[in-house]
This record gives sequence, C-alpha cells and structure tokens, in this order.
Amino acid sequence: MTSSTLVFGDDASRVWLPTRDHRTVGWPLTGNPLPVVMITAGYLYFVKVAGPRWMSRRKPFDLKACILVYNLSATLLSAFFVCRFVKLAYWDLGYTFLQDLDISDSPATLEIAHLSWWLYMFKVCELADTVFFVLRKNNHQVSRLHVVHHVIVTWTMWLNMTYGGQSHGMFLLCVNTFLHVFMYTYYFLAALGPAYRRLLWWKKYMTMMQILQFVLLFAHTVGMVFAKGNYVGLFVWVQLVEAILFFVWFVVFYIQAYSKKKP
Repeated sequence: MTSSTLVFGDDASRVWLPTRDHRTVGWPLTGNPLPVVMITAGYLYFVKVAGPRWMSRRKPFDLKACILVYNLSATLLSAFFVCRFVKLAYWDLGYTFLQDLDISDSPATLEIAHLSWWLYMFKVCELADTVFFVLRKNNHQVSRLHVVHHVIVTWTMWLNMTYGGQSHGMFLLCVNTFLHVFMYTYYFLAALGPAYRRLLWWKKYMTMMQILQFVLLFAHTVGMVFAKGNYVGLFVWVQLVEAILFFVWFVVFYIQAYSKKKP
C-alpha cells in the first residue's frame, strides 16, 4: 500500500503520509533532511555549549546597531509576507479556514510556494536571535522554550516545503506572521534603549496574543480532524502536538512572568 492510499478518519480522500511536492524538488534545504539536521544541531551546540563557553572569558559584544537593523527588517518582512499570503490565498484562491491540500500549478499557488520558501529561509535566519543573546551574554534569555520553539519552527517549515503543506496551515501561517509584525516591533523598540521603555507597556498583551494563537491552532487542527477533505494525517497531528505543547509552555511562561509576586 502506498503512502497516498493510507487513510484516516471516515473520509477516504484523507491520507496519513504526504507525497513529495513536485514543485519544490531541487530547492535548497528541501527534500534531504541532512542539511537541516546539521543546521539545527550546530545551532543547539553553539547556543548551549560552545557559545557560552567561548563568551565566558570575553566581554559582551555591542550589537545594538545590528539588532536594530535585524528587528526592523524582520518587522517589514513579516508585514510583507502576511499581506501577500492573505492576498494570494484568500483573495485570489478563495481558501477557507479549513483549507485542505492544494499542490496545484496555478500561478497563485506557485507564488505561495516560492514565498513560503523565502519565509522558510527567514525562519532559518531567525536562529540568529539566540546567537545574539549568547554574544551579548544574555544567557538567561536562552530558555528551553525559546530554543525548542526555533528548532520546531525550522523543521515545520522543512516539512511544509518538502511535502506541500502550505495550504494546510495557511490560516495559522497568516496569524503567526501577523503576530510577528508586533513581536519584532516590540523587539525594535526594546533595542532602542531605556529611554523608550515607556513604549513597551504592551508586552503582557503580546504574550496573550501568542497564547490565543495556539488556541486558534488547536481549534484549526480539531476542525481538520472532523471536517471532510484531503487533509494529510501527518500535518494534522504535528499541528496538534505543537498547539498543545506551546499553549502549555506559553501559559506557564505567562504565569511566571506576570502573575507571581516579584521581590
């Protein structure tokens, strides 16, 4: 039995395992997972072992200008991606909340695939967030949540680009990218220095928006479990695990950061 005939649920059009997306064959960092294994393994080794050890005998680097440029660029890129995805997917193609698999060769879907690859490259570059923390000796910010989040996002993007999962997660992709506009705006303002601290009063609400994002991800995933369509089982259950994991993790972070009395 081939992967395209492994079904789940009551809908015979559903499959457990995805087939290779013909549109992205030969694209960098798709298909063969070894390069992504090397990137994420190198990232983990540097931010957890090599980086802190190397910085232990050095003064923190002054990366303010670099971080400001990085955060401003990330803000603008996130705004561009969400605008294009909404236009292509929902205006041009008429995608729905529970959009099923779409790996057609229409101009709009091909542009979505190309934009998704650039977003994938952007997510790989976001690993630099943690590198900045290490080089500035802000090791307390290299939390388990932060590191695991970056690794999971990188691998999720690899999965989507290799097996054509863009339409499956388009709703949450748009929500997440929209949220990143606010997130990187916050980081940009924070990097300006103490004089701009008065503009950062909305940090708590940004965390609440992140938690809401995972509630929507959970609702979206449960919807795909019960709705009819050619949903891919692997995509559905990966999303479900991510929704539960990050919801719990962010709620714990919220409680620790905002609810407990601090000395």
